[in-house]
Amino acid sequence: MNIKWLEKQHLSVAFLLVFLPFADAREVYAMTSMDLGRLLSGTWIIAVRSPDGHWDIETEGPGTLSRSHCNPIRVSYSWSKPDSPDSQRGYDFVQKTAQGFEGTASFPGPAGVVFRVRDRWRIEGDVLSLIRRLVVSGTSSGGFFSGVSFDVGSSVRREQIEVFAPGMIYGGTDHHEDWAIGGAATYREGQGEMRIREDRLPIPMVGVWSRDGSSVTVLDPRPNGATTVADSYDQEVTALTDSRFQFGAIEADDTAGHLSLGFCFPGTEGEVTYRGGTYPGGQVHEWRRRYHPIQSGLTHAYHVDFRFTHGEISFPEFYRNDWRWAWKVLEPKVYPQDIPLIERSAIDMLAGRVVETPAGTGIPNYIGWQGSQPPFFSRAAVMGFTGKNLEAAKLLLCDADRDPSARGEWHRKLALAIIQSFLALKMNSPAGEGFDLFSGQPVLAIPEDQELFLRSFGDDLSALVEAYSSEHKQGRDHSDWLKWCTDFADWLLTQQNAKGGFPRAWRPGTGEVADASPLSSYTAIKFLALLSRATGSKKYLDAAIYAADLCWSSGQSVGTFVGGTIDNPGVLDKEAGTLSLEGYLTLYEITHDRQWLVRAAAAADYAETWIYCWNVPMPDDESEEQLHWKPGVPTIGLQLIATGHSLVDEYMATDAGAYLQLFHLTHDPHYLEVTKILLNNTKLMVAIPARLYDLPGPGWQQEHWSLAPRRGFGLHRGWLPWVTTSQLDGIYESERLDPAAFTRLYSAQGSSHKLY
Repeated sequence: MNIKWLEKQHLSVAFLLVFLPFADAREVYAMTSMDLGRLLSGTWIIAVRSPDGHWDIETEGPGTLSRSHCNPIRVSYSWSKPDSPDSQRGYDFVQKTAQGFEGTASFPGPAGVVFRVRDRWRIEGDVLSLIRRLVVSGTSSGGFFSGVSFDVGSSVRREQIEVFAPGMIYGGTDHHEDWAIGGAATYREGQGEMRIREDRLPIPMVGVWSRDGSSVTVLDPRPNGATTVADSYDQEVTALTDSRFQFGAIEADDTAGHLSLGFCFPGTEGEVTYRGGTYPGGQVHEWRRRYHPIQSGLTHAYHVDFRFTHGEISFPEFYRNDWRWAWKVLEPKVYPQDIPLIERSAIDMLAGRVVETPAGTGIPNYIGWQGSQPPFFSRAAVMGFTGKNLEAAKLLLCDADRDPSARGEWHRKLALAIIQSFLALKMNSPAGEGFDLFSGQPVLAIPEDQELFLRSFGDDLSALVEAYSSEHKQGRDHSDWLKWCTDFADWLLTQQNAKGGFPRAWRPGTGEVADASPLSSYTAIKFLALLSRATGSKKYLDAAIYAADLCWSSGQSVGTFVGGTIDNPGVLDKEAGTLSLEGYLTLYEITHDRQWLVRAAAAADYAETWIYCWNVPMPDDESEEQLHWKPGVPTIGLQLIATGHSLVDEYMATDAGAYLQLFHLTHDPHYLEVTKILLNNTKLMVAIPARLYDLPGPGWQQEHWSLAPRRGFGLHRGWLPWVTTSQLDGIYESERLDPAAFTRLYSAQGSSHKLY
């Protein structure tokens, strides 16, 4: 398309379009292209007559991804062969409007059925928005879905672009499970097709970015998500047809070097989907097909935004801007909670889980309950990740400092007993991540792996150093706590490699490296930096900085945060982002070097893209008693856990304080919005006296759930200590950072008005 010619013809063509009804029909029919408007990014929107006489849409602008072609109407039928292409066509008529343009079409379907489409397009800023209304006239057997997509670039291959699907895909195919959605196998062995159900996405969007700075993103700005029990329970990946399906799917296909982005409704997913559990076995190379019945009067009504931009010089800059644009569009709502009541319920519940035996005092790593069956208790009390025993002790000490009554003294007694029990563990080199509550013998967080993880020690030794420093300020000496931490740190420094990295895991008792990958080295940064401040020894700070530089240069600078969860090695996950955020913030507090604040913000920008910003409804035909996530409870604030599956949890409740600190340091009001979500919405499934749900009592919360099939269910109904310590740590840290404004963070007034 000749852009200079279009610019010259802009006024005359626009005049013709406005007065199209009065123009000579032969003259209009003879036209081959029409200028429809221009985006802020400089991309032109053009109607182009196809050889069959219909009108397609094209874009022309700076950059590879600004040039695209759209057959705007796409339909697929339930009887189509899996490898057959969808039926695509253009409009019968196109007419310019005050805000953009309108396209209409009427075309035959099966058995005398007629589909009538009216599409209203809006051009605003960098965004081309479609509001579609498709109406079926006539009835036939089978089902159908409709959609719209833009074919972007004529020779763009997957390795030439970076893909952003929040909580699922960040950049290329490295650090994804091979058969995960967006994994390498789709392009190596499959057809390169990727359609993702929007209930699987924290914001239903997918964007692509080219190294020339151009990008395209597709977003559903008004997601509904309604579904049925049959869809939710479908773990065998069968085709279903039902008019109640109101979820769509976001598309980003790369077939034979031909890239396209779009949306289909209802949400057919493939060519990889998930059965509903985690890997292995949860990822399948199959299509989960969803259709609406071909019934007279059935209407497809949906809204899709296409954002064309140019000028972002890096992939992290692109996905940060893309996410924040979508956040503003969806405007995730804050649901104010009674934080003091939740805090007291949670800390009392945590104290009530402490087990005291002759072998030691600790909190079981897992407690399960199911109906009338007696609860199951793990024998293991462990540090970090899921066990968080020393973090729990720190929180019990915090509560004891607030409460001079007998209750507070009891919490202090429990905390001191937990810490003393863990001090019996050998740390140079470590014999275990915890101990058996009944035998006292060292145990591992994941016994079958026979590995000790750096993450386990980084988490809880950071908490113990914080507890030591707090106690020290109040005149209470615990030099044995500090010595135990330095014993581990001194051994850890012998494990740091020449580039600054630490192994991910070791064999228990021997110090033999079990996993040499240095990509999880960020899990030690906060601990070493805090220990340096507590001891005055610069060697720990130097080691922390050395590790931080290694992590940043090994992928984090380009948006790759890997290996936070110990049970899912080597993949992108949200905890890699949150733990890096905490480490970089600690380095900034100690050194006041601004590079650590910049890196903290980058980690925060990555981590928040795992947070759900829309409410995914539970199936209307599901019973409340069966569901783990209860009907009507908002899902805004839940977060995906890791790439490769679609389970969600509330882990980032612990980072409310980190985002509040970022707000104070950067004066960026967006971080305050995230703080409010993490402080309030993450508490919506915590039991309190007025809403126990079907949990054992106040303060309890289930570990995880799914919002994609099986929607509303977790893999188990268990509780682990991290569930409660994350909630409490976010509360205490937010209050510590800003006691004057803390109440406004969770009050209805503070959540709906500016805090400062």
